Amino acid sequence: MWHRNDLRTRDNLALEKAIGLSLAGDDDDDVRSRNIGELLPVFVFDPRFFNKADEEEEEEEEEVTEKKSGKGFNNRGAKGTSARIRIPKCSVKRAEFVLGTVKELKNKYKRLGLDMLIRVGYTEDVLGELNSSFIVAMEEICSDEKEIERKVIKNLEQTQRTKVILVKDGTLFHEDDVNEILYKGKLKERFPDQFTQFRLDIEQKNLLVRKIEVSNNNAFTNDEDVLKKTFAKLMKIDNNTIDFSFEPAIKDLPLSKDALRMHECIPKDSDDNNIRAVITFKAGEEEALKRLEKYLYGTRAIDTYFDTRNGMLNDLDSTKLAPYLAIGAISPRTIEREIRKYEQTVLKNKSTYWVIFELMWRDFYRFFAIKHKNKIFKLDGVGSNGKMPPWLNENDQIEIFQSFITGQTGFPLIDANMRELKATGWMSNRGRQNVASWLALDCRVDWRLGAQWFEFLLLDYDCASNYGNWVAAAGLTRGRVNKFNIQKQTNDYDPEMTYCKKWIPELSSSETANASTYPKPIKLEKFTFLQSQSQSQKPNDRAGGAGAFSGAGGRAKKNANDKNRKQGRDAKNQAFYNQRNDYDRDDHASNIFR
Repeated sequence: MWHRNDLRTRDNLALEKAIGLSLAGDDDDDVRSRNIGELLPVFVFDPRFFNKADEEEEEEEEEVTEKKSGKGFNNRGAKGTSARIRIPKCSVKRAEFVLGTVKELKNKYKRLGLDMLIRVGYTEDVLGELNSSFIVAMEEICSDEKEIERKVIKNLEQTQRTKVILVKDGTLFHEDDVNEILYKGKLKERFPDQFTQFRLDIEQKNLLVRKIEVSNNNAFTNDEDVLKKTFAKLMKIDNNTIDFSFEPAIKDLPLSKDALRMHECIPKDSDDNNIRAVITFKAGEEEALKRLEKYLYGTRAIDTYFDTRNGMLNDLDSTKLAPYLAIGAISPRTIEREIRKYEQTVLKNKSTYWVIFELMWRDFYRFFAIKHKNKIFKLDGVGSNGKMPPWLNENDQIEIFQSFITGQTGFPLIDANMRELKATGWMSNRGRQNVASWLALDCRVDWRLGAQWFEFLLLDYDCASNYGNWVAAAGLTRGRVNKFNIQKQTNDYDPEMTYCKKWIPELSSSETANASTYPKPIKLEKFTFLQSQSQSQKPNDRAGGAGAFSGAGGRAKKNANDKNRKQGRDAKNQAFYNQRNDYDRDDHASNIFR
């Protein structure tokens, strides 16, 4: 059993498949003839997860004038500005969270009568040394993860005749059901690019979440007695043939030097500073279930989720289940099932529905990534619904991006959120939408830089959700461009500047000190976004033709001799360039599940 982003025993479809094969063999006579009956859980800390491999290759070169775009770094096919900036793939904080979850799962397997093998190395090499009859794993969907799958299959199936079985999982609605019931076997061709249509398809065809097969009806009770009985039927692995003793510490993981250096610079929590995180995420499957139980029955915070979900200061403003979902310490089906039970026994309202609604958003981006593949990593995304201004020149982009990641833009809401992310690995959904809109639409900086920075730091990093949300925030999913008004967002969601002052102590200083220690806002150009030509006149007729955008800022040329044409252009722009300040409507939302 090759564990990846499914670090749990409850409701784990790949684990169920592995158990079934271990107990019953396989229909393939050639496989059945082998010694099937042992189950070996494995987790591999692959250098490509941290980008250490490419870093070492660079150090071997005598001169490195420009960062390579190899798959080890955060580039996923990127060219241009995003390929010039060196951003690691995994922070120390996320590595600690993953490591803690892996160790908790290993201890659970030991209590169940098995053990889990933990190794550091290239996955295809580690699995190749085990001489297994078959390997079962949850199937991933994005390019780097799929590349590792291909290497494993090539190394094991072709050289050792080991059967590799990839199981679809990780979503609320099963991929096969979405493919067959909603889109008649053509998910990659017919899946909509906008969430609202996906939601309507689910509702109109009454697509159901698959039932979880459990021995009891309570996810919060201990499942170990049942699993012990199941695992007792399996053949025991000889500990003399496999060494299970290795349990890595954080120093044993192939973290990049950049990640380690940045971690050393991050202030640590203490009683006399303002950097204390809104929540400390404890690692493991059991902690995920404790968090769910607390949010539902322990505090009934779910009752007001719809009203509090945009909060940035409090533990219970939102579910805070995202880190556990991202590494598979809990399944979306388990969350949905427990909310449905809560609705039946305690309360059913808009808030309980909205948490499930957020899980649907998470599904949407996973299927969106399956459909568009590597387009979600391209600068132009999957396409725009109109004429987009050009990106800034590379030097200006780099300068703004450096201010962005250090929380020194002069825009308090942006800076506070970016400082919180760097210090804690967490940012509220409201914050994520604001910083993404600001970087991509206000600044016209390559949105992939922001996506890669999030990939590096977020505890709840999920490839499809992260890049899907960023490409949507950049207005590159063929839908409407939704730009946040940062000042109004600040007034609406932090009117007393409580959140901003928490993370920017300079704002609490005297007016004179503030002027010298906190930067003035970065001067930004004003950009014009033009709607689709199919819905309006040709660009030449209303915006000065090919020369409509000039300079790094992309300002539209003024035509003082044609006031009526300018007014007509502005009126049409308003329909396309929609400065929304409240994302309550689902057809304009772009949520990362909190």
